[in-house]
Amino acid sequence: MDFLFTPYLAPGLCAALVVACSFQLLRRPNLDHIPIVGHPSLFASYWSTKGLEVDLPRFVQEGLDKYKSGVFRVASLTNWVVCLPRSDLERVAKTSEDQVSFYQAMDKAMKTEYTFGIKITEYHHAPLIESHLTRNLSVVFADVRDEIVAACNDFLNPKHNEWKTISVVHVIPKIASRVSNRIFVGLPLCRDPDWLDFNINLPRAVVTEATTLRFFPNFMVPLVAKFVTNLSGRTSRGVTFLGPVIRERLQHMGEEGTDWYNKPNDFLQWWLDTSHETCLTMLTRRIVSLNFAAIHTTSNTFSQALLNLADHPQYAQELRDEVDAVVSKYGWTKEALSKMQKVDSFLKETQRFEGIVFLGLTRIAMSDITLTDGTFIPQGTSLAFPVYAMHHDDAVYENPNVFEPFRFVDKQNKEFEGSRNQMVALNQDMLSFGLGKHACSGRFFAATVLKTMLAHIVMSYDVRRESDNKSSPNSLHIGGAIVPHPAAKVMFRNRVN
Repeated sequence: MDFLFTPYLAPGLCAALVVACSFQLLRRPNLDHIPIVGHPSLFASYWSTKGLEVDLPRFVQEGLDKYKSGVFRVASLTNWVVCLPRSDLERVAKTSEDQVSFYQAMDKAMKTEYTFGIKITEYHHAPLIESHLTRNLSVVFADVRDEIVAACNDFLNPKHNEWKTISVVHVIPKIASRVSNRIFVGLPLCRDPDWLDFNINLPRAVVTEATTLRFFPNFMVPLVAKFVTNLSGRTSRGVTFLGPVIRERLQHMGEEGTDWYNKPNDFLQWWLDTSHETCLTMLTRRIVSLNFAAIHTTSNTFSQALLNLADHPQYAQELRDEVDAVVSKYGWTKEALSKMQKVDSFLKETQRFEGIVFLGLTRIAMSDITLTDGTFIPQGTSLAFPVYAMHHDDAVYENPNVFEPFRFVDKQNKEFEGSRNQMVALNQDMLSFGLGKHACSGRFFAATVLKTMLAHIVMSYDVRRESDNKSSPNSLHIGGAIVPHPAAKVMFRNRVN
């Protein structure tokens, strides 16, 4: 068998890849009537940008400037993406799955059946997040804050009045992971460094695997996935962490029913109570995929907020004054967070100014559709909105390219509907959490974590940029993603005043 396979394996795989790419090209929808920004050839357009879409922001902005409220397309790794104008936002957000599909777009991007072991149609996290996590935020808030304080003490911990330098991309994900897992799986697992590293390092492997699978037509993906994904290894490792926890809880449920002394109040237990799922493999995959969705969006946003705070230390005192006044009246409670308008605005402005993606609200046309301007969109077309550019639109925001941390406090004070400008609010001017029925169901939990983290940081520490790191940019653009720059560092010391 070695004689048969070894000399021909590499050429065979290359041939399969050529066939797959050719098949993908033949099946692409005809978009000749939609103008291109960038090189007129799909592969040339992508690879001319060094394979990382490093020019995507420029191309998108060029398309907006050239076609104004019209439609244009840019290249992704394997297909064209049609960028839609603001005028189509509400329609796309409300349109049914059988016309424009959010789930198919997510499955195309992540190949969840082969990277997480869960079909995209079998993700049932959102209803549980809405029915249990969001409604229990006041109850679990004490655990959230307790873990933030403990994690900051462990990972920041400056000595006396000395300044301590941290790498944002290394430390903040650990804090975010601990806090999220305190609510996902509880103590003591949420503090296990191996469990945290497992979840923090997961996205790189999953994204690489999903990107590889995107090169192949659907009929080839099940076979190719056996060679390029490590689903079984990930699942086995996840079970080593979660298995003992799940078995212990199932034993309690079998012996004591629905209630017992010190019963955990976390996502894992809610899932066990409501789904009656007992398979260790599937339970592990669900918790791992939940971590994938939660940790890096939270840590990226807070990393950028922390860098903004370090870049603009003059705003720290205003934040402290607000937190101090609110906590003096309401204590450290969920109700207190709702009164922290400046903290909320600082984080929302970070989302607007930095963001985590250039293109958002991605969909796939499941049937032929016609846009509001009359543009024909054939079935199978990938659609998206240029959310980063929309957040920097001077027709919507005054001085859009300036970080104004209390921009949304002013808006809340000026406008009758102040809640429209809160961090968790959904509207066409702010798309960080999406829009419509597929908006982020975990945004209330994310906002709770982010606001509590920022409030704790400003009350406990002085923050500044490292002197030789001030010229380092806050963000790095990789493909369509915006991530904290790997070189970004922040200095902490225990609060002096």
